[in-house]
Amino acid sequence: MNANMPTMASAAHTHSTYSADALFANALALGAPVGGIAGAAKALGNPIAQFQQEKKPMTTRRVVQVFVADPNDNIPLDDCLLFKGDEKLTDATDQELFFELDIKDLLEKHNEKRIKVIDKKVKDRTEYLEPAKVRDLKMVVVTVANL
Repeated sequence: MNANMPTMASAAHTHSTYSADALFANALALGAPVGGIAGAAKALGNPIAQFQQEKKPMTTRRVVQVFVADPNDNIPLDDCLLFKGDEKLTDATDQELFFELDIKDLLEKHNEKRIKVIDKKVKDRTEYLEPAKVRDLKMVVVTVANL
């Protein structure tokens, strides 16, 4: 991973009702002979093949919202969010979404405030925070909907 990239996180929730363990357990419950996944699929009439036939082609289109924040605890809550994007329809990956941002300008504006913040970890003297680097930031891409 590139050291000059922010920490990226994705917030989404997906699940599937088909799992190999459940398939095998259902086959055993129906009295199928023990034959692994293949035996379970055969006993149940191969529901995996039926599911694969019904499966729609996978698309990468999604509605997302992008946030970029400085996770340093010394930064006041009002100033820690550098960017909050609008919800938008895209087919870009999380990294491509990062490169769509004008991160240089966002970081310059944020650092003007950041260098005036006192570092609370230093107890014996007053020391201000260093300017943040891109790698210090955290970017979260929230997937609102997959299309």
